[in-house]
Amino acid sequence: MRSHVRPLVVLAIAGVAGCSARASINVSASPADVEARTAIQTRASAVKIVRRGDKLDYENGEIEFETNSAALVGKDTDDILDRYADVLKQYPALKIRIDGHTDSRGSTKSNQELSEKRAQSIKSAIVRRGVAGDRLEARGYGESQPERVEPSYCRNRSEETVADAKLAECKEIWTANRRAGFIVTEGADSLPAEGAAVADRTPAEPAPKASPEKRRPDWALRLFGGYSMLYRGFDYHGGHFGVGVHASQRFGARGRGYIGGGPRLHYRSVRAHEGGLGGHDIGIHMLGPEGDLLVGGGSDRVVGLFSLRLGLGAAFTRGQAIDDLGATTHFRGTVLAGWLLGGVTVLGKLNERWSLGGHAEAGMIGVGGGLGFATEIGLNAAWHFGRGRRKGI
Repeated sequence: MRSHVRPLVVLAIAGVAGCSARASINVSASPADVEARTAIQTRASAVKIVRRGDKLDYENGEIEFETNSAALVGKDTDDILDRYADVLKQYPALKIRIDGHTDSRGSTKSNQELSEKRAQSIKSAIVRRGVAGDRLEARGYGESQPERVEPSYCRNRSEETVADAKLAECKEIWTANRRAGFIVTEGADSLPAEGAAVADRTPAEPAPKASPEKRRPDWALRLFGGYSMLYRGFDYHGGHFGVGVHASQRFGARGRGYIGGGPRLHYRSVRAHEGGLGGHDIGIHMLGPEGDLLVGGGSDRVVGLFSLRLGLGAAFTRGQAIDDLGATTHFRGTVLAGWLLGGVTVLGKLNERWSLGGHAEAGMIGVGGGLGFATEIGLNAAWHFGRGRRKGI
């Protein structure tokens, strides 16, 4: 009985395996699947980059962004940017300017900022594909250069406020105006003739090694001032102000991180006063340089930071004390002072040139041989300058 069962089991297993093999072959050979794979393989090849004068236009696709954002999305977007990277690798002498444009919906200021960010986002995406950053320039024009003039019933209107009969027309116009342009700034002589596709063959030579895009620091002249409190045997109250030069840099994959700092000249004046017998009236004026370090992160417009300040200077003291018998002692002098304070700072960009913020810090201040606890709160204002000046903070 057992000798008959084994062959039957073997035959059953072989039969199941045969059915599985046939099913696998039939599924992999499905015409629908073959057609789908072919479409995927040829989709990128459908995108063309065509020369029209000093422009390199893309066809058979659309560069897409998230709504009101510079984040690139969509398979068409990847295919188009792949092709532009191929063109730049194929023609090493070529340099292009990426122009960002928007439609009229939204404020003029927000559209300008959005177009600049989107042009920069396209540039960064092409750099990540192996193209040197110094061959690309990014500019934003907002709504100032429309491809098609927007009629009054389309201009700066939401879809809900456009008449149904005009909505399709408005959408077509908005799409035409919401675009990216690629302008040849150098190397036009190496390109094919007008109207020719320029990305139909593989690069003729190895692409130049891409160098990371250089980020220059944002320099600012920073002014600050506010309230100071020092407890050093007595309660001292007063104020502080100063001026310094500050350099900052954004870091991280999305540019969310922030680090900055620089030298500052700081003046602080505090006074302790109590009348009557056993009273006192003492003033302390401190002046000296300090170093300031800010580390944190946030959005393009606002950052929250940890601050650390270390300074050394001179303290000028002057005052009098009255003992319990009514005798008055006068004193004045100059001694060494030092301070270390840390806390939080919030900075926000008002426009390209100016930023405003506030600080709240606590730490230790030493005057002569005595050490006291101090707190300071106040406002910061900065004027930004230099080639690395950022649109955001």
